Formats: sequence, structure tokens, C-alpha cells
Amino acid sequence: MGPALVLPRLVFGIGVLARLSDELALLGVERPLLIADRGLAAAGIVAQARAAADPFAAEFLDVPENPTAAGADAAARVYREAACDGIIALGGGSVIDTAKIVAALVVRGGAAAALIGRPECIARVAPLIAIPTTIGTGSESSPVAALHIEDGEAAIGTRGPLLVPRVALCDPALARTLPRRLIAATGIDALAHCVEGFFAEPAHPVIDALALDGAARVSADIHAALEPEGDAARASLMAAAFAGGAAIHKGLGPAHAVALVCGDQDIHHGTLIGIALPTTATLLARARPAKAARLRTAMGLPEGSDIGRAMTSLVASLGLPTTLCGAGYRLNEPDDAAAAMAASPFNRTSPYAPTCDEYRAIISAIIGS
Repeated sequence: MGPALVLPRLVFGIGVLARLSDELALLGVERPLLIADRGLAAAGIVAQARAAADPFAAEFLDVPENPTAAGADAAARVYREAACDGIIALGGGSVIDTAKIVAALVVRGGAAAALIGRPECIARVAPLIAIPTTIGTGSESSPVAALHIEDGEAAIGTRGPLLVPRVALCDPALARTLPRRLIAATGIDALAHCVEGFFAEPAHPVIDALALDGAARVSADIHAALEPEGDAARASLMAAAFAGGAAIHKGLGPAHAVALVCGDQDIHHGTLIGIALPTTATLLARARPAKAARLRTAMGLPEGSDIGRAMTSLVASLGLPTTLCGAGYRLNEPDDAAAAMAASPFNRTSPYAPTCDEYRAIISAIIGS
């Protein structure tokens, strides 16, 4: 039996941010807390949201790039002090993941550190509207939130159907001001969600179809999405990101095991995924050759070609690093890292779960010099 697929109400298209007030009204939210970050405020995107649904009861703009339990606690305090009754998450995965945990905290009480990694503690959540401003994390449609309990430690995921936002308001126009490198990194993250979700077991025909479509979109449109006139391509990648979030309902795989363990040095998650995915995708393709053939077709690759090599070429063509050292990562204890990767829950749904020794070999393959 495949996993249950729980998706938000999806409002998609250029300009749909203007429907924010209507969506709040449908949820019965009158005093929303806006959670975003300072970069979005500086780019004028927070002001656009204010224009679409002003006034907010309160705003919290101090979400760090790598989200923390402390950030979620601080946002929950603002929510309670302003007597809010719902949340708007405007941003990328860090903002939306933070908002998911806040939505649980403001109902449950307590501190985020006691909730992260413990989905059994989540019985109810505050209404949440997710408005993604990047085109890759898929947090707007996924059942997962990943936060760092302590800054500088690996992130811990919390997974549960109640963490899926009630509404995903996906406006590709909000991605126009994204730096090229961030579009590239988040686009590769979306590709990884689609690829690993597609391979994850057991099969789910609806999720698998979405995942293949998402992989096809990233492969076809990610370069055009980097260009100023690439609105159509960015819309395609935002659709791929939503598909990738849906694919997470099945599970992920070893690339995410690597990226989460290496997520302790303030390197963008999508960058780490781009380094790990080519090597781990090769392992998945060998384990499930029939699925690999379907993925090659979706990605426009020649029959029998090396999926991992094609992904390395794609990552390099986007100007992203292809090794950990190239990204500035310094691995101090490879044996400890390999053991943590082997223990990752991302291995549970993968058709091929590398052993500790195999993760050591993966590290050797991607470390660089």
C-alpha cells in the first residue's frame, strides 16, 4: 500500500499573490502572522504581501538561511503576543519549514526543541498559507519540516500530514528577483525531490507521475529560468517544486542523507544536494533499471546513458560546485559522517540503502580537493 497523499489547496499563476486576502477569509483567519526574512523585505516582496492583505497582526522577519529551533520559538512568541489566529509563510524552505513548526507550537505550547523530530506530539496546528518565493524546496506541498535544534548542528526533520500547509499560493512572479545561483540550487533540490521520490518505495502511481513531470520540467527549463525574461521557465520550475514536495510523501533517499549530515556548515541545502545526487542517483538507477529507463525518458537523456554523469554535467553547467571542497565544506570526521548517513531515515524508503562502508565511498567520491 502506498503512502497517503495530502496536498494543500493550490492557487497557481502569475499575479495570484493578489488573492491572499480571499484565501485568508476562506480559512477564517483575521489576525495573521507573516513569517518571512530580511532579504525578502529588502527586495520589496514583503511590501507586496502587505499590499495584498494588509494589515497583518504581526510580522516576524528574522528567519535565518538555515532555520533553527530558536527562530521558531521567537516567531511563536510574536504570534502569541499579537493574538494571531493564523500564519502566512512568505519565502523559501527555511521560512516555510519554520512556519510549519510554529503552527504546531502555538497550539501545543512548549519549545521547538521538544517538538522537532517528534511528529507524534502534533495533534493540531494553526492555519498556514505557504507562499514560496524560491523554485525548488517544495515545502509548500510536503509533509516535512527540517530545522536545526542548535545552529551548526545537522538539521532534524519532522514529518506528518498536519505539517502540509492548508494553502499553497504559488506566484512565479515572486521569483523574478532571485539571484541566479539560488534559482540553480533550489531547482536542483526540486530535481532531487522528484528523482528520489520517484525511486522511493512502495510505488504510488499519482506521485510517480507528478515526480516524472517535475524531473522533466527541471531538465528542460532550469537554464531558461536563470534569465531575466524567463517567467515561463520559472513558472515551470515552481510547478516542479510543488511536484517534488508531493514526491516527498513517498520518501527521499541517500542524496538527502548526505546533504542533511553535511548541513552543519552554512552551505545551501540545494548546493549540497547537487554534489551528492549524481553519485547516489547512479546507485538508484542500478537498483531499479526499469524505473531508471522511465526517468531517462522524462529527462530527455539517451537510452542507457549514465544518469549520474548527466546530473554532474547539469550541476556544473549551472555554475554550482560538484564537490564538497568546491563548496567550501570541510569534513573533519568522515567515519562519523558515514555512520550518520547510514542511520538516516531517508534510507528507509530508498530501493537502495548504502551501508556505512558505501557511504564512506560516496564521501570519497564527492569530497574533491
